[in-house]
Amino acid sequence: MNAATSMSAPDGKSPPSHLWRVFWLQGVIPSNLLWAAALWALAQGRTELLLGLFAALLLYTGWIIPAVWRAAPGARNPNYGVAARGLTVAWGLNTVLVVFFLTLQLVAQ
Repeated sequence: MNAATSMSAPDGKSPPSHLWRVFWLQGVIPSNLLWAAALWALAQGRTELLLGLFAALLLYTGWIIPAVWRAAPGARNPNYGVAARGLTVAWGLNTVLVVFFLTLQLVAQ
């Protein structure tokens, strides 16, 4: 069993994956919009909104990493799949760490 078959549908058939759609339209753009809203809430001092956006970012991160992981084997160039997985995991780790440390800073105030 390889990475491509381990994430297939139960019937053995997987629909054609469009990594660019998952990576850019479901990954990069929405996460940047969420971060922009979070930075705006931080600048405005809207703590409740900021904490809600942090929760949304963490939930979103938990969803997008497996989504990109599943779409990666369908990339036309296998290197794009590897790059998308690596970039998404790095972005997810960054999100978790930044949310953690900004939340610590808010609690300390």
